[in-house]
Amino acid sequence: MARSDTQMAIRIPPELHKQLKEKAISEERSMNYLINKSIEQFLNQKSAKA
Repeated sequence: MARSDTQMAIRIPPELHKQLKEKAISEERSMNYLINKSIEQFLNQKSAKA
């Protein structure tokens, strides 16, 4: 079965990558999971400009 996900590459500072990796380990989640959840939360938050 083919995946429906879209792949993309991003660049982040080494320190941010380190923190993300540590957070993923401590929460027993993948970095990909944490990134996707963060993007979802960002897109779902109400705009302060409204």
